[in-house]
Amino acid sequence: MQQTRSFKQLWSSFLISEMGDWLLKIALPLAIYNQTGSATQMATVYGISFLPWIFFSLFGGIMADRYNKKLILILGNLVSGILVLILAILLSTETTQIGLIYLIVFFQSSVDPLIHPSFQSILPSIVKDNQIVAANTSIQLVDNTLNLLGPLVGGSLAVILNPNLSIVIDAVSFLIAGLLLTLISYQHIETAVKHHTIFNDIKTGFHYSYQNKIVWNGALLFLCTNFATNMFEANFMYFITGTLKYSALFAGITMAISGIGAVLGGLIAPILNNHYSSGKIITSTTILAGLGLVAMFQATNFIYIGIAYGVSNLCSNINVITYFSLRQRVVPEVILGRVVSVTRMISYIAMPLGSFFGGYLIGHHISLYVIILIAGILRTLVGLYARSTPLGRSNGEESVVSIEAEKV
Repeated sequence: MQQTRSFKQLWSSFLISEMGDWLLKIALPLAIYNQTGSATQMATVYGISFLPWIFFSLFGGIMADRYNKKLILILGNLVSGILVLILAILLSTETTQIGLIYLIVFFQSSVDPLIHPSFQSILPSIVKDNQIVAANTSIQLVDNTLNLLGPLVGGSLAVILNPNLSIVIDAVSFLIAGLLLTLISYQHIETAVKHHTIFNDIKTGFHYSYQNKIVWNGALLFLCTNFATNMFEANFMYFITGTLKYSALFAGITMAISGIGAVLGGLIAPILNNHYSSGKIITSTTILAGLGLVAMFQATNFIYIGIAYGVSNLCSNINVITYFSLRQRVVPEVILGRVVSVTRMISYIAMPLGSFFGGYLIGHHISLYVIILIAGILRTLVGLYARSTPLGRSNGEESVVSIEAEKV
């Protein structure tokens, strides 16, 4: 893809901030454990970092549609950098102020859901329509590659540099990312949406998402697939080390093999989108991802499990890239931020629910093999059903759906 200069700046900013973020994911729990000696505190920090996605996603969509997206992204990265720097200072003191650390972690984790809709909805403004799939692919490849290499590189640096210094580097990465975003060429267009109440904006986002059956059925598809996947994904490490009795090293190898599938999915997605309709790609990859999970039933070899899970991840990544690109094409930019936040919130609600249900089944002595089988079958059935919906019939060439919801 011949990337525009603005997209290159956006991509570079994303790469730098995500690299720093992986340092934080590894270093922050280690730093807290070094300070408190408590695994419970580590787990609590993880839970706190997830909560803002449920609480603030909708507000992020409203901000994206009301205000200057470029400015939101710049301020979001700068605020993250400052908050992470405060974290590093708090963790370097002799007295652990765990309550204050929780509060700063919550605030810092709130930035991402507040700026993510702006990130997604600014793309159609800085790349041509025929480059949207390629743009989403290159961004997703960064995410998947870092998911593959992040634990290894982040863990190594946290050990070599010490966790606190790694956190400082993450703070600097956010500040650099924010400065790069200032180079983006983007013209904000004022709209009447600015004068709506927050309640009306939320209502408009839900109403439009529901009216646009391609988008709505996509949100429901991800709701179901996220529920199915998280039934076992939260317990994947336990499956490898507890059920199958492999060491943590072999668990890491299994995850690395499965991560390769996600990277390959990012490379294949643009090719498929050039030859097949969006609906067929999304539904077919959902079905194949489910079958990949079914293939793990009764498997005991860690390499085979990694490959089967890798096939599922490959299909999942193609699925995500295709849906993001389709959504950006069929939703008007003036409301895209709210639609992104609504659909993301719907899909994210399923993640803790799936994890809880999977934990409930394990607590009632249901084998993880059975849970994996249920998850795979559910995902396959969702893909088959989606073929009969407007999403499944979508060819990616649909015109932008009119904004009747703006009259609500």
